[in-house]
Amino acid sequence: MLTLRFQRVGKTHDTTFRIVAVDSRFSSKSGKVKEILGWWDPRQDKFELKKDRIDYWLKNGAQASDSCFNLLIKAKIIKGKKRPVVIHKKKVKEGETQIKAEAPKIEKVQPSLPAQAGEIPAELTSEVPKVKEKIKEEPKKEPKSEETPSSASTFAKASADKKATEGREKSEEKSEEKPEEQKEKIKEDADSK
Repeated sequence: MLTLRFQRVGKTHDTTFRIVAVDSRFSSKSGKVKEILGWWDPRQDKFELKKDRIDYWLKNGAQASDSCFNLLIKAKIIKGKKRPVVIHKKKVKEGETQIKAEAPKIEKVQPSLPAQAGEIPAELTSEVPKVKEKIKEEPKKEPKSEETPSSASTFAKASADKKATEGREKSEEKSEEKPEEQKEKIKEDADSK
């Protein structure tokens, strides 16, 4: 289906828009535009449209986008009421929206500061024992032991260290034997062959 929509043209802070007829499956930036039907400069609120070509596309089943439809009404090419334009905002992370929503609540809950610096309001002094009890009730978290590897690389290092220590222990056992015993073993091996 064909749509009449805006194609953004111009510099970063000095934009103008082309009104183009394009297939609805493609972006207006794709370059697969059927026809350029006019332009609109929103900063100066000037526009120039090809009325006969716009009528041709609308009669052949093209649909105008909401903002383009409103411009066509303003140019008196189409009669009717303007459509509400939906602006798609970027999604905000959940944590950010919660912080913004909680900020006014915190300001309302906070009591006013006492006139003298040494005074503590009665509302706050009654809360202190409750907070201390909550702290005592919470179980302490034990830190992770160094023996358990936290990732594959540390596991590989731990197994390599273990093999190295086993190799050292075996070599130490052999070196503990007396040189006379070693000579006897060598002779026995030679005799058996």
